Amino acid sequence: MISILILSLISLSVDLCWVEVDVSLWEDGRADFVYKVRWNVLSGTMSGFYFQETTVDPYFDFDDAYAVDEYGNKYPLEIKDLGNKYDIILGRGKRFGPGAITYIFHFGGDLGQSGSLAKTTSEFGDLVVFHWSPAQWDEPLEHYTVYVYYPITVSGKEVNPDDYGFKTEKSMNENYFLSYFGQQYNSDYFFTIRIHKENLYTEENMLIQQYVPADYFKTEKFGTIEITPERQKGFTFPFELLWMILYVVPYIFFNNKKAKQIKGAYSDVASLKWLRADWVPPKIEVATFRKSGKVAKLDLIEAALLLDYPVNKVLTILAFKLEDNGLVKITSRQPLKIKVLKRQAGLRYYETAFLQAVKSDGTLDEAILKSLISQVVEKISVKSWDCDIKATKLYYEEKIGAHSPKIDSEYSKSEYYDYLSGRGFSRQRYFNETESALAVYAEPIKSYSAFVTSDACHSACYVHTACHDACHSACHSACHSACHSACHSACHSACVSGGAH
Repeated sequence: MISILILSLISLSVDLCWVEVDVSLWEDGRADFVYKVRWNVLSGTMSGFYFQETTVDPYFDFDDAYAVDEYGNKYPLEIKDLGNKYDIILGRGKRFGPGAITYIFHFGGDLGQSGSLAKTTSEFGDLVVFHWSPAQWDEPLEHYTVYVYYPITVSGKEVNPDDYGFKTEKSMNENYFLSYFGQQYNSDYFFTIRIHKENLYTEENMLIQQYVPADYFKTEKFGTIEITPERQKGFTFPFELLWMILYVVPYIFFNNKKAKQIKGAYSDVASLKWLRADWVPPKIEVATFRKSGKVAKLDLIEAALLLDYPVNKVLTILAFKLEDNGLVKITSRQPLKIKVLKRQAGLRYYETAFLQAVKSDGTLDEAILKSLISQVVEKISVKSWDCDIKATKLYYEEKIGAHSPKIDSEYSKSEYYDYLSGRGFSRQRYFNETESALAVYAEPIKSYSAFVTSDACHSACYVHTACHDACHSACHSACHSACHSACHSACHSACVSGGAH
């Protein structure tokens, strides 16, 4: 039995790709949380992972817990309480792999009771501070993205946080990509902050600290925290040391109590103190995280879609690439019929999805094709998060139009680029006929710009927790970093999620 177990553990190889969290705050301090956790199973099969939540006592929505693989297949989840952590696994004993799979689970909790939402006074009047961290993970992450939905109605999608009294720490601007918008729910728009960070190290804590006027909340049951803003810049005092003593140590004790299931009274919250509060409003730009001139690294399919080439044109290149590699055969073009010759591992995500879309009668599944485009849109969003979109488009326009284009080592045939650029080549007629036949499948999608503004894409990328549907999202402080290793063993070792199995 032991040797079998060891063999099983060795055969499972996974990467934790990214985590996204929706946090919907209620006026009374309660909150809804939706975690979306993407794993890439490289070898073996995966059942699930362990999840630890110490900021609230979670009340899981077991009916709204599921996983979605890269082919669009959906699996129910089981959530087992193991005492100090939860086991999130595929239901009915199922396992998945190899491939990419996203686990999505939903729970509620009271942040007002746990102290992550608290009252404070300042020169700006009475404020509510949101001081919270999502779960830490035992593997590095490509990106971690948190959407915080405040109970603040705004006029529309475009938002200036200054208009609503929003404040944040200087470290938030320095360490994260921040953006602000109004999230629509029914007929109203709600003030939303998106916090994104890329390339997190193992067990990195993504600390969030924000402030809004207390009038937006019912604060009767909230604890009170004193904040002493730093005002003078003369003598440089070792604030990090004081911050460590006055803030980290009490926070460790507080969280250890929580982990031991001791219900904290509000007096515990009052014992916490912030030494520093920079009170610097965030810079409001169309996209504050974008770096002028930076070009996103895309492959040919992603670049073509970003440049608004018709979807049936992009799918035509994909079909011919798979045929050139001996994976499919186009048996008819009027009407279009495709036969899958073989399937193999190591394909790109959209190639795997295209093969999945081919039905037994040779036609294509429209829903899977739409999911394919949704995945490409999501990948473009991730790759171009901090890039200059205009510069990116110009770069790939020039590359595709060049006579010796070099974008993608796998999609390197000159006829793919000739086809996009309108230059003549030997198989042009077959490409054009396939493009025409694919038009019926691409018509509901049309182009990248049309798709990203459609209801389908909007609901997939930016759905408010309260109306979260079956789509997973498409669409990422210096002091904290300095003291992370110092207090790691005392605070974090017992509070880390992961452990894929």
